Amino acid sequence: MFMDDESRGVFFLIDNKSFYASCEAVQRGYNPLKVPLVVLSEEKNTNGGLILATSPEAKRLFHLKANVSRKRDLPQDPRLYVVPPRMNLYIQRNLQINDIFTQFTAVKDIWPYSIDESILDITHSWKLFGNSPREVARLIQKTVRKDLGLYTTVGIGDNPVQAKIALDVYAKHTHDLIGEIHYETVTQKI
Repeated sequence: MFMDDESRGVFFLIDNKSFYASCEAVQRGYNPLKVPLVVLSEEKNTNGGLILATSPEAKRLFHLKANVSRKRDLPQDPRLYVVPPRMNLYIQRNLQINDIFTQFTAVKDIWPYSIDESILDITHSWKLFGNSPREVARLIQKTVRKDLGLYTTVGIGDNPVQAKIALDVYAKHTHDLIGEIHYETVTQKI
């Protein structure tokens, strides 16, 4: 079968849930999953204001979407927090999160993918931290949550592409925010 010839490792693709909005919520002492908050840029090139990030609660209550919704879409509701972006804060949190990842794998095996996502190759280190990759993913989630107050989603795969698909298709929609795809399950899951 094709999978016998494929390179196999243990890869995580870790995403920070509603990253900008979550950073702002935590900075203000709120749970990032429970506060209705949006990060709104009102720069001249945003045509009146662009929502850069929405918390899960703002999405649920007001049906707002990041990078699609505009200032004019904001309801006049006293429950909704509207805050300006602070890129230096987001960069600082990204560096702190990636530093946490060094507790679980070598620096050379951490590949920042964007400001809110990183790929971790934990092929050679996961057994030091748990009985399964999923258990290690959970430990990383708990560590980021405890240290920084942020929630993460984790896609697990035998290669980075599988981890990314597991993240986007499954992890973001599960209770534990973890999804997995492996060579043996590709045909069932994709």
